[in-house]
Amino acid sequence: MLGYDYADSPVVVPDGRGRPEPELTRYRPSAHPGARLPHVWLPDGSSLYDLLGDWFTLLRLSSRADPTPLVTAAAAAGIPLHVVDLGRLPRLRAVCEADLVLVRPDQHVAWRGDVAADPAEVWTRVIGGGQDTA
Repeated sequence: MLGYDYADSPVVVPDGRGRPEPELTRYRPSAHPGARLPHVWLPDGSSLYDLLGDWFTLLRLSSRADPTPLVTAAAAAGIPLHVVDLGRLPRLRAVCEADLVLVRPDQHVAWRGDVAADPAEVWTRVIGGGQDTA
C-alpha cells in the first residue's frame, strides 16, 4: 500500500525530521526512515527499483556525499551492501532530502542523511542489534 511506513520500527534510524501526515486520497512521496523508497524513472527509462541490490543498497544522491564510512562499516560487519551513485539526479535528491539513503531489501528506507555520525551504530540498528539512534 502506498504511503504505509515503519517509521517507529526499531530497525530504522529516525532522522528527527518527522514524516508527512498520511492522507487517504493522496500519496505524497517521502524517503523518511521507515517509508518505502519513492519510485522514480531514470533518464534511461529504467526504474530506480531496478538498481537496488538483493540486500542493502546505499544511494549516493550528491557528488559531495562520501559513502566510504558506511561502506567500510558494512564490510567490517560482514553486511552485503550495494552502492548506487545517482549524484546527477537533483530531483531524486530533492525527494529524498538527503545526500545518502540506505535502503533495506524490502525497498524501505533504513536511514538517510548527509553523513553518518556513527556508521557502525547505523548498521547495528538496521540489522536489529540495537535501538539507540545514530
